Formats: sequence, structure tokens, C-alpha cells
Amino acid sequence: MTSPQPTADPAGSPAPKPRLTQSQAKRAGQSSRAMVLSVLATLAIALMVVLLNPRNADEPYDPNVDVAVIAEQATATAEFTATAPAVPEDWTANFARWNGAGTDQVEFWEAGYLTADQDFAGFKQTTQANPTWLSQQMDNAPATGSRSVDGTQWDLFEPTDGDRHLVGEVDGATIVISSSGDLGDLDTLASAIQQNLEEG
Repeated sequence: MTSPQPTADPAGSPAPKPRLTQSQAKRAGQSSRAMVLSVLATLAIALMVVLLNPRNADEPYDPNVDVAVIAEQATATAEFTATAPAVPEDWTANFARWNGAGTDQVEFWEAGYLTADQDFAGFKQTTQANPTWLSQQMDNAPATGSRSVDGTQWDLFEPTDGDRHLVGEVDGATIVISSSGDLGDLDTLASAIQQNLEEG
């Protein structure tokens, strides 16, 4: 069996290639340009959305937080003096805020720091604490004992995994101190809070 031969016109020459008229070529060029412009416009809109989108609430960290200034503002709203402890110079404050009452009806002031060892240490302060709220702030960590810091007794809560916590009453307010570091970080923050409130 012989293989099929390429087709040709009666004169034996190959079939002519189709040619676009001038108007067809113009329309094809316009379609290509329109598609490119459309893609560029879409990219520009997407870029604007990214730039205008506020920072994720799960990343509320700011290395330039002035805890003392924000504490003064919180004190004007709170029923207590919002503490602004003098933490070690190699600690960095990365958030401080007043939290209005939610469904738990508990208003509280809080601030958080990054220690010299890159661990977290922070506190919450309120005069409206209740057992449910306290348990939630400590992720249901069990009580494991107590610690005395500069003469003040604190209850210690330690989970099998996660932050340790100290809970105590200072100057009429309940303080919850949490840290991912060692017990020394808890003691350091507790001492600074006590000294700040005593001086205030």
C-alpha cells in the first residue's frame, strides 16, 4: 500500500495560504491590544487592593509602642490606674490596648513584650475578673502552686504545653501575667507591675 501524497491543485502547486485583509489585520491587532490593556488594568486593581488592605488583626505587633502613653489614655476610661511597668531595657513593647467589655462583660487593659531571649511576656489588668474570664485568659491552665514576688503572693498556673501564668491582686485590680519564657520572666514583670502601681 502506498502512503497518501500531499494534495495539490490541478497545476501541481501547493494550496495558497490564507491572507488577512487590511481591515481584518487591524481588528486582530486591536483585539490583542485590548486584551493586554485588560490584563494590566486587572493587575493594577489587584495591587491597589493589596496596598490598601489593613494589616491582619492576627498580627497586632508594633515595635514602637509607647506603653506609658497608651496607659494614660486607658486610665481615663478604666475604673483603675492602668499600669505601665518599667520593664528591662532589652525588652521591647509590641502592643498595648484597652479592651472594652464583650459578651463576658469584662473590660481590661493589656500590654505585651518581647524579652531579650525573644520570648513573649505580657499582662492583663481588670477590676471585673471572674472565674470564667480568668480560665479563658489562661487557656484553662491548671494551678500548680504559688510564688512570692517582692512580698506579694501570686498563684501560678502551668499547662503541660504553652505559656505559664501568674495571677494576683495588686492595688485593687486583678493582674494576669503570661510568658512563654521561664519563671524569671514572670517574676520580672510581676515585680515591675507592683513597683509601678505602688509608685502611682
